[in-house]
Amino acid sequence: MAGKYAAFFHHFTEAVMILNTEGRVIYTNPAFQALLGINEHDVAIQELTIELERMAAGSLLQSVKDGKPVHNVEWEIKKADGSTIPVSAVFSPIVNEQGEIDSILCVCRDVTKEKKLERALEECKQHFQLIAEHSTDYILIFSNKRELLYIPSSLEKVGTAIHQYSYEDILQFVHPDDLPNIVRKFDELYRTYDTQIAEFRKRDNEGKWIWMEAQGKAIVNEQNELDYVIVTVKNISERKKYEEKLRQLAYFDSLTGIANRSYFERYLKQLIESQTDFALCYLDFDKFKWINDHFSHQAGDYFLREAVKRVQSVLRTEDFFARIGGDEFVLLLPNITKEEVTKLADELVQTFHKPFYYEKQLIQSTLSMGIAFFPKDSDRIEQVMKYADQALYNVKKRGKNGYEFYRPTQNRKAIIEQDLPFAILREQFYLCYQPKIKLGSGTTMGVETLLRWRHPSLGEIPPLDFIPLAEQSGFIFEITLWVLEHACRQVKEWQSQFPGLKLAVNLSPFLLNRTELIQHITDILRDTKFAPEHLILEVTESGLMENFETGKHILTQLKNIGVQVAIDDFGTGFSSLAYIRNLPVSLLKIDRSFIQGIAENSKDATIVDTIIHLAKSLDIQVLAEGVETYHQVMLLQQMDCDFAQGFYFSKSLEAEKLKKWLEEYNRSVFDHHPF
Repeated sequence: MAGKYAAFFHHFTEAVMILNTEGRVIYTNPAFQALLGINEHDVAIQELTIELERMAAGSLLQSVKDGKPVHNVEWEIKKADGSTIPVSAVFSPIVNEQGEIDSILCVCRDVTKEKKLERALEECKQHFQLIAEHSTDYILIFSNKRELLYIPSSLEKVGTAIHQYSYEDILQFVHPDDLPNIVRKFDELYRTYDTQIAEFRKRDNEGKWIWMEAQGKAIVNEQNELDYVIVTVKNISERKKYEEKLRQLAYFDSLTGIANRSYFERYLKQLIESQTDFALCYLDFDKFKWINDHFSHQAGDYFLREAVKRVQSVLRTEDFFARIGGDEFVLLLPNITKEEVTKLADELVQTFHKPFYYEKQLIQSTLSMGIAFFPKDSDRIEQVMKYADQALYNVKKRGKNGYEFYRPTQNRKAIIEQDLPFAILREQFYLCYQPKIKLGSGTTMGVETLLRWRHPSLGEIPPLDFIPLAEQSGFIFEITLWVLEHACRQVKEWQSQFPGLKLAVNLSPFLLNRTELIQHITDILRDTKFAPEHLILEVTESGLMENFETGKHILTQLKNIGVQVAIDDFGTGFSSLAYIRNLPVSLLKIDRSFIQGIAENSKDATIVDTIIHLAKSLDIQVLAEGVETYHQVMLLQQMDCDFAQGFYFSKSLEAEKLKKWLEEYNRSVFDHHPF
């Protein structure tokens, strides 16, 4: 019988075997033999026959003998080498010429690969389930019709069963204030298929609102049609707390809790850009330095905190209060009338008449306040700040404990413009000097000369009030030459007593395009017999950036005649050390705004330290401006800063007072290190 099947099935690529109705194997084709690694006389055939005979005794082959094919029968067949392979078989009846079923056809297919894939898929499913259920993030899967396909069991416990959840149910977890943004992001995701990220708040198991971040990603098919959406949601409460701490460090004073200088400058800019009228008030807590010295720094800190609370108790909700320096405080009062400021100032001064108590010790202090209006008094904020400071100075000069509004002198600007060209001739200009100290040895490196104008009717006119006018009119050229000649003569005289003392003079950026400047400087150095290597000309960073190419040419010529060049107010402009390295610069002066905060603000300290080390790598020395405390000096020494100047050492002094200071300071250096 096997012979009649051999001719037909011999060349079949499928594995075929023929059974008799008792389940005995009567034929196997080569493909079947290859599958099992046997021949038709192999013992494995006998074992397979025994197995099939058992099947025949059961219902499987009985169905075939009844004329009904059986599909997708899976079992494992033993191969010749003893191993087994999974197969899927189809059993069909074979009918003879008399219409009787006399044998059974079995076509087998090796399903080893399919079984491996099934196992891999099952493992993946289990892995996904484990990840999803044990992840700190929630994973949600939505259909292309926003039907919820998957939700982790951790969320199921919160409410109803999974099959009852919908897109709308999920939105119920979101804080009402955050809901519009979440809905908008979801709509955008389904419309554009672009990944969307949104932060929102949801209630935790204790009913508290916690911050979450959701990221939705669209999964599309080969036709770029949306299949489903996967949304991962994670708890970002700790990150939010960290961000808030960073915000506090960046924008709030650590001692008093009110805004710091950075926040003040940012808020001030916002007010100006929004064209909001406001009053700017400088506050001075009288006797603060005496409290520090007489009691202790702890008492001083306590006093500042309590003083701030008293100020806050009087302010409106929209008022802005900031600490911009050690004992410098400022108020910004938006949309306020002079009458309202008067009432507020009266209340502030009055509230300081009550004493403070620190550890049963009575501390008495008063409040002084200077006030100016923007843009009423000036549309230049620098000028408004100057006016408020001037008003505060007047209050303190007349005995403190009060307030004053800035009172502009009639036709003041017109008088300054009119008299400026004659100030030299009338001998109204005079020079002050501020020492610069070597931080390594504590000795004096040199002095910076500062121009002052004492007007017969207007009194002391701040440089900010006349230097810009001089620059605009071109008179700055004559003023600079006058300053340079007089300062060179003075410092040359001092050098006989203080050898090597250097002189620094500010150079206006408006002079960087005056090519004749070099010859004039050369003539002054020759006439005063002042060594060029002892002269430092300082150019502001911002001014240099505005006149970079012409400035570079002038600075190069200065270097060629032996004069040193310094960059003043470094850090406030838009330059970088990449530009500076291409200039003949020997000294960088770090702006006081960075130095003031290095003891309290780690960000400022990092900036200063970075500038110092980058400058050193370019063989450029560094000077710190505005040094006011011992702590600042110590930090700058640790950072390997070369020089410093500021009120910690000395304010700017007229020539005779500066000479006396140099004598006393040098003696202290000789006796012991001053710091």
